[in-house]
Amino acid sequence: MEALQTSKSLKAVQVAIGLLFALVVLPSNLKAIAILIFGVTVLIHALTRKWHFNGLFFVTNALVFLVIALTYFYSDNTAYAQRKMMTMASLLVFPFVFAMLTKQEGKLIFKQLKSYLWIYLLSIFLFNLVAFVWFYTTQYSFMELMEHFHTLLRVKMGKWGIHPIYLSMHCSIAVLFSFYILKKTTSKSIIALLIAIDITLVLFLLLYAKKGPLLALLIVFSLFVVFQRKQQLLKPYLIAVVALIFLTIAIPKTRNKFVELLKIETIENGAVTSTNIRYTVYATARKLIAESPVLGYGIGDYNDTLLQAYIESENQVLIKGEYNAHNQFFSLLLIGGVIALIAFLITMGMNMVYAIRFNNQLLILLLLFYGMVMFTENILEREAGVIFFAFFLNFFGHKSLYAREA
Repeated sequence: MEALQTSKSLKAVQVAIGLLFALVVLPSNLKAIAILIFGVTVLIHALTRKWHFNGLFFVTNALVFLVIALTYFYSDNTAYAQRKMMTMASLLVFPFVFAMLTKQEGKLIFKQLKSYLWIYLLSIFLFNLVAFVWFYTTQYSFMELMEHFHTLLRVKMGKWGIHPIYLSMHCSIAVLFSFYILKKTTSKSIIALLIAIDITLVLFLLLYAKKGPLLALLIVFSLFVVFQRKQQLLKPYLIAVVALIFLTIAIPKTRNKFVELLKIETIENGAVTSTNIRYTVYATARKLIAESPVLGYGIGDYNDTLLQAYIESENQVLIKGEYNAHNQFFSLLLIGGVIALIAFLITMGMNMVYAIRFNNQLLILLLLFYGMVMFTENILEREAGVIFFAFFLNFFGHKSLYAREA
């Protein structure tokens, strides 16, 4: 009877994980409920057998949150600190919950990996497609959507609203997951379906025109092909890369975003482009980091300090935009100095080491992808970014854990 109960409770955990892979299609007020359901199902399951908690796994993956939490004690703006820590709570919750799962349970959960990847892939595909079709059939012309769809995603989607940078990241990760599915598939109809979905997602990526995710996807895609060590993949790879480069050049909006990279300068001396804004923000952030390199300014004050620096420089573009650091590594240095940055690098580094050691290819690709995008975005301080980063890190990291314990 106990074995049957445990089996049923583990199936509930598997269903809850499937719900997390579909998180994008849930409205904002249900996302937290889905995470709560996952946590509760794991806890209930853990209580049906001998208690297990992997402390090393928890500390490794929650380390950056624990260090950031300590900066609360030297923050003046405690209200902002509390809000940010709530936003970043996934960095604590997911390591804690996954640490309760045993090696054997991890193996059983990973037997559903292909299904989970399909859930995520179809969720991202349908989210993009349904939103586009909805706006097209109800309010806007095709040409208007070509110009304004990325804005509509933020301001007209209500509880489903999402910034295009995070949707671009989802599209890129979905394409990466599709590579894994393709590798395991022999059905020609399924292969054709996956290629059609990938083409659609790449077209949406080009429509959003976000340089970071596009470049990261291209690099990680190249590494994926190298991992396979199959010469027959070289021709399809080259065709895909050439097609992507051609479309990037052919689409004016996307082309102009990359042209920005040819002339990078501060917005005081050059055009007000996204690239130049970031360059100017980085210059400001570097000065602040140099003034408090060890401890930073605290989770409550780091953003206020950055905004005050904009005011002192009298840069109206930065003052009006209230830009964050737009670089996760700079942001960690502003929050907790080199201590916070080292904590984050330890988490990423240890996961990468074990992922390489046990050939955990999906985790390797995800760590590389997120690491590259973090050079231009603050993923850990936005709910749309940190939830999926923390979930993927711990879900795929658990595979390395049980391989390490074998």
